[in-house]
Amino acid sequence: MGEVRVLHCIHSLSWGGLEIYTVELIQKLAETGITQKVLCSAHSRVAEELKKSGVEILPFPEKKLSKVREALLIRKLIRKHKITHLHSHTRLDMWACALALIGKSHPKHIYNLYMNATPKQDFVHRWLFSKVDALCSSSETILNDVKKNFPIAPEKLQLIRYGRKTELFKPYPKERAGLRELYHVKPDQIVIGTLCRIDPGKGVRELVQGLEKLSETELRKIQLWVIGDPTIVGKNDKGEPVYAAESAELLNWIQDQRLNPRYKDHLVRIPFQKDYIPYIEALDVFALASYNETYSLSVLDAMMMAKPVIGTNAGGTPEQVGPDNDRGVLAEPQSASSIAEAFKYYLKHPGAIPHQGRRAQQWALQNHGWKETLQKFLDLYSTLK
Repeated sequence: MGEVRVLHCIHSLSWGGLEIYTVELIQKLAETGITQKVLCSAHSRVAEELKKSGVEILPFPEKKLSKVREALLIRKLIRKHKITHLHSHTRLDMWACALALIGKSHPKHIYNLYMNATPKQDFVHRWLFSKVDALCSSSETILNDVKKNFPIAPEKLQLIRYGRKTELFKPYPKERAGLRELYHVKPDQIVIGTLCRIDPGKGVRELVQGLEKLSETELRKIQLWVIGDPTIVGKNDKGEPVYAAESAELLNWIQDQRLNPRYKDHLVRIPFQKDYIPYIEALDVFALASYNETYSLSVLDAMMMAKPVIGTNAGGTPEQVGPDNDRGVLAEPQSASSIAEAFKYYLKHPGAIPHQGRRAQQWALQNHGWKETLQKFLDLYSTLK
């Protein structure tokens, strides 16, 4: 086989874990010298970030395209740029790539699954997954669900762990001290924080409601930090972000809770931080209360920083947290009471924080370095001919 020429398709205006990771993956693949082009909306943050790093993008001017229109565009780009591999990163893109391959056996199609695998066994999906040559996930749990729920041959499934820039995850003692002073953290307080989109499915409401379940004595010993912005669905004519209605409502609710005198010294909301690692360093315990998280990047990053994790017993999070409170504590999804019990666990067992944190860091570093991740993708491209 000759030169590998990859067309990545990432049809999203949002800027969350999926988009951030996809951009980083493409940037890291670019460092290997592989030929890549990226189809994305000219209005997206994905396009902005890839332009900065010199990756060639093929932007479409519309904010959104239908699956059929995207498929027609992909067919043109395949011919024009002699594409050998399509790499789709959202379900819409996966559909568009499949449609673009009608009547074709080439290029080969790789689909990165960042979402959960709910049952899809109908005729349409049997055809759809026949047009996928490899389905990749970072989670063994999700791949097991794929085997049960998707009409795709098991030999097409690839476990490729998320890569992370491990060299960035180092101690920031000065920044930790400065942030804790900025937010008036008392010496006897434990800081529990989440880093996620302000979205109902991320369980942010239940995290805040967990404070309601604490006694005055317990609450006195906790600060809860909510770091992130609402889900973006587009931009207005002025270029300002437009938020999803339910996310904007949730943010307003959090702001109202902060006005509650009971939470004055215990609930902090911090906007999304591009340089977010020092904020993770400033925490004692990381929390992600998603209803059904596939396999969280923010959890991985917290573990890289030696933070134990309060996660929910759903999706791929139990795989990350590990059995028997190895790297954190699991709570039941959509349960403020269960989350409150996780808060109480660390109040009662403060010694578990450094112990679980060390275990978490060791596991994350062993499983999520970029070197191994990139090699697996390069091997996959070369073997799919």
